[in-house]
Amino acid sequence: MLKKTLTVLLGLCLLLYPFAVYLGLNYVSPFWLALGLLALLLSRLVMLRGVLNKMPWLLPATTLGGLAIVTSLFTDSDIGFKLYPLMVNFAMLAVFAYSYFKPPTVIETFARLQDPNLPEHAVGYTRKVTLVWCGFFIINASISLYTALYCSFKVWTIYNGFIAYILIGSLCAVEFVVRLFVQRQHAKNNADNSDNPSIETANKEA
Repeated sequence: MLKKTLTVLLGLCLLLYPFAVYLGLNYVSPFWLALGLLALLLSRLVMLRGVLNKMPWLLPATTLGGLAIVTSLFTDSDIGFKLYPLMVNFAMLAVFAYSYFKPPTVIETFARLQDPNLPEHAVGYTRKVTLVWCGFFIINASISLYTALYCSFKVWTIYNGFIAYILIGSLCAVEFVVRLFVQRQHAKNNADNSDNPSIETANKEA
């Protein structure tokens, strides 16, 4: 129970990372803030080491994000902190893209947790969703980089700590609605084929 509680708390701290950086720099130097954030990253990795196979992006995201923070550690500046979201997005993009070319995709793996016997049409759908997420990571990473290099710390914090999460939630909601539509459409087509055996036979022959 304690381990789960600590894992959740660590996850929340890192989820609020932009705000933690924004507020933290008002009280401590970049060096000490970087040390604290690196400790949080390593602690989360240790806590979740048993599920790394189920969360393939966790290790690369932690590694690349940690390297960004190390930049602030050695330069005693905020640039590494600001590049952290970019590195996490890049890691996510790399994992999702790799799974697309070396299936099963990450999305398919998640889908099989609910339905181990995932039908072929559903596998094709998960591949399309994987591409959508790859596109999102590219766009989100580009905006994150722009805010890191050309915007104020406040704008960077608002986008990476709030707007980006809104966009992620919106994409998840849209995908859920599309998935329901696709499932119903497929079920309707199956029902129509069942009502018309000649069509079903023709489809099999084709």
